[in-house]
Amino acid sequence: MSLSTVFPVGCDAQWQAPKLSTPTILAEWLLDSGSLTQKLKDRGAEFKVMLLGQSQGQAETHESDFLGLAPDAPVTVREVLLQLNGVAWVYARSILPDAALSPEDRALTRLGTNPLGETLFSRADIQPGPIQTAVFAANSGPGKLNQQLHQRAHPLHGRRRRFELQQGAILVAEVFLSPCPCYA
Repeated sequence: MSLSTVFPVGCDAQWQAPKLSTPTILAEWLLDSGSLTQKLKDRGAEFKVMLLGQSQGQAETHESDFLGLAPDAPVTVREVLLQLNGVAWVYARSILPDAALSPEDRALTRLGTNPLGETLFSRADIQPGPIQTAVFAANSGPGKLNQQLHQRAHPLHGRRRRFELQQGAILVAEVFLSPCPCYA
């Protein structure tokens, strides 16, 4: 199976406020309030975004609920891998509701292999919300993707948050794959 056939992977999980008992190394990744793109770039390796897929569609139920959208609200779904030196460290899924995008913000749906996080954190008019975390079983969508990429089956940790734009909110979820040092 090629990676192009896995889209959409999805991010269905039991999302919740972070638990205080999260181990320190994991918390450093899950709860970092800054740009994950910048955190990865700061590691001194070659950073690259690989687009798994992007299409118009509908959000998963938990995503619609989190964003306060009607279940059939049109959205752009974007899924990517964030890579360092050609190795996928992070699977990311973004939900960009049509109603939340001003004409200026529509450019967020045309990023291709450019990182969304870099754009979100470079604009003073976009406000990141609180972080929620989740654990993904090895047989979940992200878990199966991790097995395909890294031949490892184990629970994965992820985070998500809303980003408030002028007309509404978008959602960005990130799941840390096996190579990420959060599992050290």
